[in-house]
Amino acid sequence: MQKDDEQFISAYLEGDESALAFLVDKYLKNVYNFAFQLTKDRQAADDITQESFIKAWKYIRRYRHGSSFKTWLFAITRNTAIDWLRTKKELAFSSFENEQGVNALVETLADKAPFPDELIARAKDAAFVNALLEQLDPSYKEVLTLRYTSNLTFKEIGEIMQRPLHTVKSQHRRALAALRRSLQTQSV
Repeated sequence: MQKDDEQFISAYLEGDESALAFLVDKYLKNVYNFAFQLTKDRQAADDITQESFIKAWKYIRRYRHGSSFKTWLFAITRNTAIDWLRTKKELAFSSFENEQGVNALVETLADKAPFPDELIARAKDAAFVNALLEQLDPSYKEVLTLRYTSNLTFKEIGEIMQRPLHTVKSQHRRALAALRRSLQTQSV
């Protein structure tokens, strides 16, 4: 019989260091992928993943038995990623505007609009889907990422995002509708 997460946590708290190592191995890839989806930065995802596991280790005694360890860990990861995003400072695009409000950088960019046959081919491409996801409201993107990349239930997503179940389901429906609209405008 395979141990569940709570048994590994209990074993770790009783002194079995390998139990925590097992949990790290079990969730490492999922936590990294989630952090990367939120930040789109591999180095940041590495740092956030490491920091998330350190926080989980540091606060393992605060884990509520009976709740999902995966959900608890993803909530830590989400909060760590949000902290990173808050501190991230990017050069404002408006910094390139002159006194008349004309952005010289935008004006000199080549037209990169794809041809219609390219759009149809890209609809099957994961990079195209990611580009569509980037256009979504961050909370919609987060719900879709947790649902389809991390394979979490709506209940687990609600716990991670600290939102009611009906709100998560509503955001999921709206996110899918927004994706459909985005896909239609890209295909036209």
